[in-house]
Amino acid sequence: MVSNKPTVAVIGAGFTGICAAIKVKQELGIDAELFEVAKDVGGTWEANTYPGLECDIPSHVYSFSFEPNPNWSKHFSPQVEIKTYLQNVAKKYNLYPKIRFETEMIRAEWKEEKNQWFLQWRNVDDHQKIEDGYFDFVFAGLGPFRVPKIPQELPIDQFDGPVIHTARWNKNIDFTNKKVAVIGSGATAVQLIPSLQKMTHHLYSYQRTPAWVTVRNQFNYSRISKFLFRWVPLFMWIYRLYIFFQIDLSYIKIGYYNSWIGRFIRQRTAKSMASRLTRAGRPDLIPKLIPNFPLGCKRITRSESYLETLAKENVSLIQSGIKSIQGRTIIDNEGNEVEVDILVLATGYDVQQFLGNFDIYGRNNVRLLEQWMKYSPRTYKTVSMHGFPNFFTAMGPSSGLTHHSAVVMIEIQIAYAIQCIKNLAQNNMVAIEPKETAQEVFITKLQKSFDGTAFKGGCSSIFLDQNNEIFGIWSGTVCSFWRELHKPNFNDFMFYKKTL
Repeated sequence: MVSNKPTVAVIGAGFTGICAAIKVKQELGIDAELFEVAKDVGGTWEANTYPGLECDIPSHVYSFSFEPNPNWSKHFSPQVEIKTYLQNVAKKYNLYPKIRFETEMIRAEWKEEKNQWFLQWRNVDDHQKIEDGYFDFVFAGLGPFRVPKIPQELPIDQFDGPVIHTARWNKNIDFTNKKVAVIGSGATAVQLIPSLQKMTHHLYSYQRTPAWVTVRNQFNYSRISKFLFRWVPLFMWIYRLYIFFQIDLSYIKIGYYNSWIGRFIRQRTAKSMASRLTRAGRPDLIPKLIPNFPLGCKRITRSESYLETLAKENVSLIQSGIKSIQGRTIIDNEGNEVEVDILVLATGYDVQQFLGNFDIYGRNNVRLLEQWMKYSPRTYKTVSMHGFPNFFTAMGPSSGLTHHSAVVMIEIQIAYAIQCIKNLAQNNMVAIEPKETAQEVFITKLQKSFDGTAFKGGCSSIFLDQNNEIFGIWSGTVCSFWRELHKPNFNDFMFYKKTL
């Protein structure tokens, strides 16, 4: 017997994919089919395993609102704990049997005659065996932090030794008593360097631009706290709400960085960093490590040990840039030579190329990647795109955050998509996409809202595209994001009727 229920493909089994699959089942009664390139669920928390990896957002808001976890061990959870949390959620909702692991999605093509998506996928170990299928709806949970960024200007291939990117960590490489060069100064480097320094003979930190570093205030949850979280759910909900609004209010230093309070927070942060370096015995590093761009222009990093580590005797800070690499010798732009055993790239992710090998073709055979590269990424309300019916994204363009939990954003986006699908069923329609005019109005409004924020403070950011437009992040608070998406305006959409 053929089912009349729509079919749903979910690409990715991280926070987005798991949330989409659960909500599609709960709200629509549809069992989605999931495709995951890794061997297990977890998304970025499955792919990234470098030493020191922890979330820089508090645990109790970096989790699903419908699946709170009373057992978080720390205020900021380590990678293993977050991955375990996602595994437990996937098991609870019986998602594992519905997931095709080690499967790479390579093509999505909208078939107008069917009003369906034609998908092609392959096993990661056998690229010759390509499978395909038709689906009514697609949820893309690819995530921006999955394609490693390899600096093209650096002659990495000239290095005659192990080269490792933090996004593809190799646990078989032994760093004990080795001389190690780490390239990068973002959130990954801030977490990695303190852990790596303890293993190495000497660590060389190559960084062109320093990062703003605040104290994380990490702490362990007591047995009493976890007892209350488990047996008094209201207590945990109040605590979660407290953290949520506390973090959202912190947006003021980004959104109003040039106000008196924004300037005060920046001065206080700079003073804190200077004090920490002075206590560590390296006041000479103060002018080198305190950024000259606004607080929040780049992601603000959190660590209670990063600055102190850079002050250690077996750590050297090099900011002159890399000119060339010969064998195992790195030559900087001032002509200084350093010989190292291992080269580590803490250079982040290629956010613009996060689609990777996945080619998406919408109506009239329009290729999404080409369109985005030509005109900058365009979405409507960060969830759907003109020309790509029944295709929903989460944590894609314009929905990243630098101050709050991505998980909260994902839940808002999935709820929005579910409302769109429900509207189709109620009106006997089969496909929905935003009008081009509505999409342009949204993008224009969003771009204008960046004016006066730290995001336009003059720094180079991974969220800037080739046209120097900010494409990767939301411009405001999470509360403002909820207001924008909590109720779709269906006058902004085009609808497709069933074909005979």
